[in-house]
Amino acid sequence: MPETLLIRYLNGECSPSEIKEIERWVAADRTHADLLFEMERIWALKDERRFSDPQKTDEMFDRLWTGLRQRQSVALPVRKAIKWKSPFKYAAAAAIAALLSVNLYFLWKGQPDVYAENTVEVPGGQRVALTLSDGTRVWLNSQTTFTYPSRFSARSRNVRLRGEAFFEVAGNASKPFIVESPLLRVKVLGTKFDVKTYPHQNASVTLSEGKVEVSTGDGHYKVTLSPSQQAVYSETTGLTLRKNIDPDPYRSWTVGELNFHNQTLADIAADLERRFDVHIRIAGKELAEDRFTCHFTENATVEQILTGLKETKRLSYKIDGKDIAITGY
Repeated sequence: MPETLLIRYLNGECSPSEIKEIERWVAADRTHADLLFEMERIWALKDERRFSDPQKTDEMFDRLWTGLRQRQSVALPVRKAIKWKSPFKYAAAAAIAALLSVNLYFLWKGQPDVYAENTVEVPGGQRVALTLSDGTRVWLNSQTTFTYPSRFSARSRNVRLRGEAFFEVAGNASKPFIVESPLLRVKVLGTKFDVKTYPHQNASVTLSEGKVEVSTGDGHYKVTLSPSQQAVYSETTGLTLRKNIDPDPYRSWTVGELNFHNQTLADIAADLERRFDVHIRIAGKELAEDRFTCHFTENATVEQILTGLKETKRLSYKIDGKDIAITGY
C-alpha cells in the first residue's frame, strides 16, 4: 500500500474507491490494521502541533528506530531521510516512521497476539484526541496520562487513565471496555461518558448515553449508571450517585469550553491550572470551598475568567507571571 495513499486517507482526501481499496488492504491482514491505527494515533497528535518542530520529529523517529533495534537480535538498516513537499511533511514523516517501525516490529517479533502498549501524556494547556483499534474515540484533557494497547486482545479491552477523558466506546457485547484509574473502575459495552480522576480531587464518572458499571478500586462500592447520572467518589464519603444532571457541561472541555456548575473555587482553580499551565494560590479554606456556577468559551483567557469570578464581588486576584493569588473581599 503506497504511503502517500495512506497519508491522503488520514487527511480525509481519499475518494470512495480509494477508501474501499484501503479497507480491503486492512481486512487482508490484521497487522495492516495495527499499522494504520499507529499512523492514525500519530496523525491525531499532529493536530495538537506536536510535530511542528522538525527537530522533535527527527527525535521521535530516532527514538522509534533505536527502540526497535534494541528489541531485535538482528541488525536493522540505517534509516533514509524522507523528503515531503506537502505542508504536513513533519507529521507525514512521523506517521511513516511509525508505519515502518511497527511493521518491522511485528515481522520480527512473530507474536501476533502480543501487542505493544502505548502511553500518551498530555501536558498542561493541551488536549489530545485518539481513535483506538476497536473504533473507540477518546478525548484527553490537560495533564492526563492514558495507557492503551496498540490492538486489544481477543478477550478484553482494558485501558488505564490518570486525569480526565471523554469516551465514545464502540459497541462489542462479547468484549467489555474497561477503564482502570487510581480510584475508580468503569466497565461498559458501548456508550458515551466522562471520567475525571485527578490526584487530590474527588473522582467522577458522568454518563451521556448507554449504561456503565462503576466500582471503586478496593471493590467496596459499586453502582450502575443510567444516562444523566453521575457517580462521585470521595475517600471520606465513598461513592455517591447523582441523578437528573445535564451531562453536556461535563464534556464541554472537549471543544475547549470551561463549564462549572456549583463547583468549589478550589476545583475551579485546579482546572484553570491545568488549562493555562499556571499556579493558583487561594487565601483561606473558606474561600476555597466557596461555590460558583459559570461558563466560558474556548478563547477566554485566564485573566478574563478571573475577572468574571471577581464580578461576583466574592473574591479578588493578582497575577504575577504564572503565579496567581486569589483573596476574598
